Amino acid sequence: MLDASSPPAVSHRSPPLVPDVEDIQSGYEHLLHEERFVRGTPVRLFTFPQGTQDESRTVVCLPGLGASGRSFAPMGPLADELRLLLWTPPLRTPATHTPLQWNLAVLNHAEALLPERFALLGSSYGSLLSIAYTLAHPERVKALVLISPVASVRRIRRLALTLSTLVRSPRPLAYVFAPTVARVLGGMYLPPEGRAEIVREARRLSSMELLRRLRDVLAADFLHRLHEIRVPTLVIQGGRDLLVPGWAARDVAERIPGARMEVLRQASHLPYMSHSQSFNSLVGDFLLKHAV
Repeated sequence: MLDASSPPAVSHRSPPLVPDVEDIQSGYEHLLHEERFVRGTPVRLFTFPQGTQDESRTVVCLPGLGASGRSFAPMGPLADELRLLLWTPPLRTPATHTPLQWNLAVLNHAEALLPERFALLGSSYGSLLSIAYTLAHPERVKALVLISPVASVRRIRRLALTLSTLVRSPRPLAYVFAPTVARVLGGMYLPPEGRAEIVREARRLSSMELLRRLRDVLAADFLHRLHEIRVPTLVIQGGRDLLVPGWAARDVAERIPGARMEVLRQASHLPYMSHSQSFNSLVGDFLLKHAV
């Protein structure tokens, strides 16, 4: 088990409780923003301007429910050696598909401009996409990193899942609930700008799209297929995660052959934002060994 050597520095800047959707927080503004149209759907993609462009080192990072790829900004120190593509699922998905089905099709489409093989890193809802994609297209995935993994709704605390929808509360309710929910999900060490980033991005998502994604989570049950995953896998879990219990993450790790699990004891649901130093050390060592 690992922990950050010291709590992350907290910015003295005071972000608004519910920032406007265009109000990018300090520490998240330096990313390059690209929009790709895949199957007619705009996909936002963030990259590090000084990072490596070596396609053989590509890692596609998939964020949690309602978040954007920008939430992975604290992974910047890894960009010198890993080509990090911070992928944001489309804000709207067609009624002809579930969001999960549509995102899998978009990720695998030629217009996504992804290399033939790459590593996948998924957080929470992004871990669900990562698991489903690896099962559907194992030939394209080099390695897998699952953060606060979601593989079955039976392994999620439903009350916390319900509370997480409050980040979509309309004003003025959002001023009361959204920062609190973001703090609960992010934990006591999540800096204020990190909480503001979560709230700001969640406000972009329509209530209907959020509901459709929640239905994906509620319908998910990949536990019986995890043994089919044959790529190197790292599971990272926060010891204070109030959404995905530690035993549930361990169950995922134990069902994937050869998977390794690491726990950041003081972290909550978003360890890459709250404990980036320890998180980056774990992920960097793992991916440089298995994904390049």
